[in-house]
Amino acid sequence: MAAAIGVGVVGLGGRGRYFCDLYGSNPRSRLVGVCDLSEARLDLVRGRWGDSTGYHRHLEDLLAAPGLDAVIVATDDPHHAGPTVQALGAGKHVMVEKPMAQTIADCQAMARAAAVADGVFMIGLELRHCVLFERVRQLLDQGVIGRVLLGWGIDNVSVGGNYFYHNRMRRRDYIKSLLIQKACHSLDLLNWYMGGRPTQVFAYGGLDYYGRTESADKRCRDCERAAQCPFYVNHDRFVMDYGATVQIDDLCVWGADADVPDNSVLAVSYDNGTRASFTECHFTPEYTREFTFVGEGGKLYALYNNEGNFLIRVQHRFTDHVDEYRPVFTGGHHGGGDLRIMEEFLDCIARGRAPRAGVEAAYDSTALAIAAEDSIQNGVPVDIPPMLG
Repeated sequence: MAAAIGVGVVGLGGRGRYFCDLYGSNPRSRLVGVCDLSEARLDLVRGRWGDSTGYHRHLEDLLAAPGLDAVIVATDDPHHAGPTVQALGAGKHVMVEKPMAQTIADCQAMARAAAVADGVFMIGLELRHCVLFERVRQLLDQGVIGRVLLGWGIDNVSVGGNYFYHNRMRRRDYIKSLLIQKACHSLDLLNWYMGGRPTQVFAYGGLDYYGRTESADKRCRDCERAAQCPFYVNHDRFVMDYGATVQIDDLCVWGADADVPDNSVLAVSYDNGTRASFTECHFTPEYTREFTFVGEGGKLYALYNNEGNFLIRVQHRFTDHVDEYRPVFTGGHHGGGDLRIMEEFLDCIARGRAPRAGVEAAYDSTALAIAAEDSIQNGVPVDIPPMLG
């Protein structure tokens, strides 16, 4: 039996602690060490793992830990590039939580580091590993609608208020854009299915629902309307959609400091001559993703929701025939993608093979989101810079 792969996690927020549990409980891997600047966060992990792993405040110390093979970068979004470049330079395999980064310059620096590194480099584009989206890829590869010419995707985010507008993610000086933070793995699917690399985007967006009316420091815990407010959260115990229970901020979603658009509409051009549109909305009643693709021979529609009620419908041109597929959801978060991408990462390390979504996919999805936000802010189409430009 092959030796377990030694994994370290950098960044111990809710998602980072979730990764500790995933890799620490997998018989193919072992949790060698964790790293965070916060002693309080280190103590939370220490309470779960005790003396079985190492605890570090400095990345250099984690990278020097005996038996460390791979690093999971789960730091806050603005701080992905530094640990990634350092870990790749130290000869480690690296998985970075999406998005790749928040700037084109950081993405390019990470891509250059990956190009000369010996280890596996992946971004957590876990939706590619959901059974629904795998089946969509198979059907398109089989040519059920012929060559894809036009596509559109929709992110319906019912939890937008509770996930993003209670905290600093509602501010552009921290998160830059929810297209980068939230939509990048849906944009990755759109790119994957369109079969090309995005070259230009024109986008509109606005803050039309959240923000504007309350003071920036108002909180749920002190609000006189908490019992009636659908956006009330318990800041001590909040359950994320991937199962982790975390502490969160509870600023009022109507805070006047919010300036991140809560809805966006994109028009995207690809290098293979195809075109697509994408919409993200954070105040819809449902939490779903929808994709539609029109090819030379028909149309394919796919519906995803967190409960795993997956649907694919294929309509064929010149007939009334419609095929329906309902891929079976077998459990796990992000449609099972979290567990399956973990196995993909471990497989790539063990077998020395390239991942399904490599550095180009990581760059294209993030660069598209960054360019779209630039377009929203400046009101003009934006060209997407080359990855190694």
